[in-house]
Amino acid sequence: MSVNPAEEIANLRKEIEYHNHLYYDLDNPVLSDTQYDELYKKLKDLEAQYPQFASADSPTQKVGGMASSSFAPVVHATPMMSLDNSYNADEVRAWHERCAKILSSDSFEMILEAKIDGVSCSLTYINGILTTAASRGDGKTGEDITANVLTVQDIPHRLTGAPEGLMEIRGEIYLDKKDLAALNEKQAANNQIIFANTRNAAAGSLRQKDPAITKQRPLKFFAHSFGSGAIAADSFQGFIDLCQKWGFHVSPVRLRTGSIAEIIRFYNDFNDKRHDLPFDADGLVIKVNSFAQQQILGVTAKSPRWAIAFKYPAEQATTTVNNVIFSVGRSGVITPVAQVQPVACAGVTISNATLHNFDEIKRLGLRVGDKIILERAGEVIPKIIKVVEHLGTQDIVPPAQCPSCGRPVYKAEEEGGYYCIHPSCPAQIKGRILHYASRGAMDIDGMGEAVVDELVDRQFVTNFSDLYNLTFFHLLSLENFKEKKSQNLLDGLEASKKRPLSRLLFALGIAFVGAKTAEVLADHFHTLDNLMKATTQDLQAIPDVGAAVSQSVYDFFHDPAVLQQIEQLRQIGLNFTQPQKQISSRVLEGKTVVFTGEMEGFTRTQAEQLARQHGAKTSGSVSAKTSFVVAAKAAGSKLKKAQELGVQILTPQEFLKLIGEDKPSL
Repeated sequence: MSVNPAEEIANLRKEIEYHNHLYYDLDNPVLSDTQYDELYKKLKDLEAQYPQFASADSPTQKVGGMASSSFAPVVHATPMMSLDNSYNADEVRAWHERCAKILSSDSFEMILEAKIDGVSCSLTYINGILTTAASRGDGKTGEDITANVLTVQDIPHRLTGAPEGLMEIRGEIYLDKKDLAALNEKQAANNQIIFANTRNAAAGSLRQKDPAITKQRPLKFFAHSFGSGAIAADSFQGFIDLCQKWGFHVSPVRLRTGSIAEIIRFYNDFNDKRHDLPFDADGLVIKVNSFAQQQILGVTAKSPRWAIAFKYPAEQATTTVNNVIFSVGRSGVITPVAQVQPVACAGVTISNATLHNFDEIKRLGLRVGDKIILERAGEVIPKIIKVVEHLGTQDIVPPAQCPSCGRPVYKAEEEGGYYCIHPSCPAQIKGRILHYASRGAMDIDGMGEAVVDELVDRQFVTNFSDLYNLTFFHLLSLENFKEKKSQNLLDGLEASKKRPLSRLLFALGIAFVGAKTAEVLADHFHTLDNLMKATTQDLQAIPDVGAAVSQSVYDFFHDPAVLQQIEQLRQIGLNFTQPQKQISSRVLEGKTVVFTGEMEGFTRTQAEQLARQHGAKTSGSVSAKTSFVVAAKAAGSKLKKAQELGVQILTPQEFLKLIGEDKPSL
């Protein structure tokens, strides 16, 4: 049956207006940006196909929100427009071609910045003094939020050297990711709304009727555009330079170029790096640099033609919880996992999401059947961050029996966690073997998840030492194994015997002992026998080894089952020693060094190795005991903490000069 286009357009407009109200006015969206953009594009395409149904009241012809009656209205001197969005390189190239056609030249300069996921705000200064702060609202009329904005500490109240008269600076108010986590923890403790993302939290904070509440939330501001007035700049870059001079923070991620190909390369490279930023960035904004060229390009009803948002696939999506299953980890911890209606998110299709623990289920108030928002950032396992509609009736309760072995589940009262404590549990055996063989541990090539599953299911392997008793005939009986694949796995097992002690310690799966702690222990004791003789006091005397780690290591090596396993590995011929590190010099002896940012010409791991070669200790966190921080491009929270603590900060070049090298000798 054919669909009436007029009716479909009317329904889409109604649906989009509803979601605009949730997003802009209530700060409580139930769709991801991508899901909303799909609706918006569908409406825009239909309106282009059927121009007879065009309307000035359509959401495609205006900015989404509206001024709240809770705040006095502010009419913007020039409209606060929204940007057109693009999710692929072809659309960005098409935008560039349109600009080139209007400008009669394909040679023009552009500025690329990180697109901060926050709330648009307009700041009006008269003779350099902040007089009014307004939200975007519907683009023409916003809300007077001056009292709340005055509590944002990094917004200057007075601009030294600013021009006389009126000047309007626009930008984004946002929260850092760590501040959102702290705020949501506080909100949950007080049974208050949980914010789905930093943008919602910032918007909710700015809409508080009591500025004292806003002041308690660590809001921040990035300047990103010029509204009205007169400034001594003829380009966007010149404007940004003035903003920094006046004391505004601006996006630390910026590229100035005339090449659209370079912008697309930057977009691809930045996708993973953006997750290291302290704030959320859901894409990049491309702007024509010259103000004169911006004037020539002009604007549409709601967007400037001289700018476009180049966004990444949404990292949040709305879907429904169909079921909850329980996963058993290699340490025995039982983790609830939500099976959700498959949904596209961050470039992949999501069908499962972790719920972490049963306290998280309680915090969310989650039931099977609820509509939820899930999030996937980079390679992080998808997680449910909010229930948007409580539609379910089935409660989620912890299992009484282990889903892997069927034995009773143990509840750790002090932690609130649920465990299977039976060492012969198949799920734990598989997890421990898989970890033992992983790349960061013993690096046994060919020992993947499917292989481990079959080895354990067929009872060829029940512990680490059984791996080394596998024969050619064992492996040939496995699915998809032929002679070459079998020989490669046997060669991988043989090669693993020579791994240094640090890799073995990590592979054994000692609680609280990650790869770095394993290396610290191995470097200190040199042999496994020395480590096994150590007391908790001996262990705690080592820098970076605390009480929890020392007790865990001590208990591990005093477990009779572990001692039996260690002796079996000794008989098999595994290496129980750590090679002495080669020290190039003692110039950094006694120093603790932290690296942050993107090193050029060498990785952070290589940089840490280089520091240790010259006698230093390296750490992943900054404290008052840190000797100095090496801060490279796009350095984030570690640099900020170093500045707060007064820790010395070096550039990578200064670090290399300090150790007497002009380039990394790795």
